[in-house]
Amino acid sequence: MPSRLQVATYVADELSQGRKTAVRSAAAWLLERGRSREARYLARDVATVLADRGHVLVKVVTARPLDAEAKAAIESFIKRETGAKELEMETAVDATLIGGLVIELPGASLDASVRAKLDKFVEGMK
Repeated sequence: MPSRLQVATYVADELSQGRKTAVRSAAAWLLERGRSREARYLARDVATVLADRGHVLVKVVTARPLDAEAKAAIESFIKRETGAKELEMETAVDATLIGGLVIELPGASLDASVRAKLDKFVEGMK
């Protein structure tokens, strides 16, 4: 029986053939093994395998929508810091951040939001 990491490696290999096929294969494996609750972990494992190969999936959350120049600067920063060859960036807006951004990578995150800084300040006052 293959391990979750072996399945993640297989799915990462299959992504070049098409996402739909890769996702169906992963879902079938999870269902056959009665491990559908592990879907989130399998997705994380696939992202980690891809990151090890230089293809980084990143989510960037900001308080306001990013313009093309800001996206390019963030992409450049992430590529430089991670050594990624390819970057797939998903962006989202969360006005509660007030300002700044949150970057989520496989296995790491950076919270440079104003909300996080205010939370730290308030926590230090206690």
